[in-house]
Amino acid sequence: MKEKKREKQYPLNFKNMFGLSTMRWIVVAGSSLMTSAFAIYLTDYSGIANAAVVSTVLLAFGRILDAVDDPLQGFIMDRSPVTRIGKYKPFLLAGIVLTTLSLLMMFNIPVNIAEWGKIVLLALGYIFYEVGVSFQPDYAIKATMADDPKVREKLLVAPRIFEQIVAVPFSFYLSIALVFGGMCNGDNHKGFSMATLIFVLPIALVAFIGALCIKEGPYVSRSEDRIGIRDVIAMLKANKPLWISQLSGLIGGCIFTFVVAAVPYYVKWAYGPENFGTYSAVWGAVILLGVIAGTVFAPRLLRGFIPVKGAIFCYLAQVAPLALIYILGLFVKLHPYVFFSLIFGMMVFSGMSYIPGSLINMECMDYNRWKLGNGMQGMVQAVSSFVQKAQVALAGLATGVVLVAVKYDAALYESEEFVASGGTVPPELLKGLELVFCVIPVVLGIATALILFAYPLKKKMRDLMYAELSNYENR
Repeated sequence: MKEKKREKQYPLNFKNMFGLSTMRWIVVAGSSLMTSAFAIYLTDYSGIANAAVVSTVLLAFGRILDAVDDPLQGFIMDRSPVTRIGKYKPFLLAGIVLTTLSLLMMFNIPVNIAEWGKIVLLALGYIFYEVGVSFQPDYAIKATMADDPKVREKLLVAPRIFEQIVAVPFSFYLSIALVFGGMCNGDNHKGFSMATLIFVLPIALVAFIGALCIKEGPYVSRSEDRIGIRDVIAMLKANKPLWISQLSGLIGGCIFTFVVAAVPYYVKWAYGPENFGTYSAVWGAVILLGVIAGTVFAPRLLRGFIPVKGAIFCYLAQVAPLALIYILGLFVKLHPYVFFSLIFGMMVFSGMSYIPGSLINMECMDYNRWKLGNGMQGMVQAVSSFVQKAQVALAGLATGVVLVAVKYDAALYESEEFVASGGTVPPELLKGLELVFCVIPVVLGIATALILFAYPLKKKMRDLMYAELSNYENR
């Protein structure tokens, strides 16, 4: 008789892994919308006058808010007691609700209200989004489940691949929103609203159910002592790996966000607005398949690399195709599929970088336990959250500066009168966008690799840290 297959134990059991694989769905949805669709929705379809200026100011305001809000939310999470359902899980559930509400608000700006009313609703939605995403302590929760790097890798890789399911519809969000707009007699504002409602609500429900399924691990018990301001200051002073990793993450993470923010505009105007629906679908597939391929290949290609060396490799590899796009573009206009093929290569290494980057974040939490006796996962998560949102904002700001500088006017460029008169988009627009998604990311990738050479948790210190933590846990 065939022996029954043994059920996997916590934290790799089915229920917990399902929860880890779906709890971030609304964050993935929000990140996809904010990175690839928010700016072009505001400037081209929201009905807000001077939207390029409004979005640029809003993103700058958001970073000021985050500088205060993210550390405060991390402090609140670390100060909270361990409840019946966990220490961080209540915040995760609340964050899902708030993030969902914010996305519905921002992509459903009413057209028949005063201009100031539109801006107020947009600003409120943006604030709700910032707070909701900060209350999504996924790294902190995973860090409580295991301290074995191999187990942690499994907690990262499988959920990362599975959660890309939610990226499938959002990879084609722009083209689908335009299809809905066509069904509404060319009202693309209404098309974006419909697409957001149809996509966001089911995804939010699955994320909420997934969050209910997860179980925090035993390593949260090391953080039960209520921390104070002195503990936070001590962490900021002592945790050199945290500062280096987050600085490199801020700079290196902008590679992806700069590309995703600027490429839709470039594709629309370099290859014609009449082809935008088709090429935006291709663009979505490039992001989705590239990130999934990178995540799948990461454990194999990065085998034998400690996290920091894997991160250095990924950052340098992902900017090489961007440099090639820029160099070739100086001599010829790239065929769309050559362009998308090179971007796909960049996306593969970008997806691959998630694994070593996440492991570095968890190492910084372990470093707190090693040096300070308290993981302070919430504070590390808050710093990471601030960095991730800053990446999106910087990409939006860079793109916004280009649009403002050339006095971008999508309605004018697409009008029948402009086309009939032989009008063309300003050449400075495409050159500026190439600067945003090619030149700047290449510089950022090289700078990130140089910064990571100073990361202290290399082989010897890293082995010592985990040996001493293991001895401490086994006492």
